[in-house]
Amino acid sequence: MLKIKEIMDGINAILVRLYPDRAVYVDVLPEQFERPSFFLRPEGRKITSRTAAVVEVEQMITVQCADEVGDRYETQTARLYDVTETLTAAFLQRGALHCGDRHLTADRVDVSRSLDIADVTITVIYEDDRPAAPITQPLITDVAFGAQPSQTKEE
Repeated sequence: MLKIKEIMDGINAILVRLYPDRAVYVDVLPEQFERPSFFLRPEGRKITSRTAAVVEVEQMITVQCADEVGDRYETQTARLYDVTETLTAAFLQRGALHCGDRHLTADRVDVSRSLDIADVTITVIYEDDRPAAPITQPLITDVAFGAQPSQTKEE
């Protein structure tokens, strides 16, 4: 089954290619982080049964885009939206996300903004193999066939 880290690595590769001069933080955003920068965080994951052997996985990853700020903690709206529009176009390209041995395409991209931060949430939906149940009992290694005579009581 495709790991969340593999999807995050695919997103990170796009960020580094498009914005090589910006820091990308994963898992932890330091208190004094660089600006402009990106912060990757996994969001919800939904797994739905499709067949006995296949599941559908819907995974969301958010890219938090932190812009430069001025003396009064203001940012340029146009510059921040230019970044979100560039990322949206990149994630929606067919097969853009190289995740492990797969090439995924974002099925949905949602953009929101709060002051100097914009969130780009990428949703990928893909099918994967259903995980096998663990073997809880040892397998039978030897089977003996034979017939036993029935025992009858004689009086």
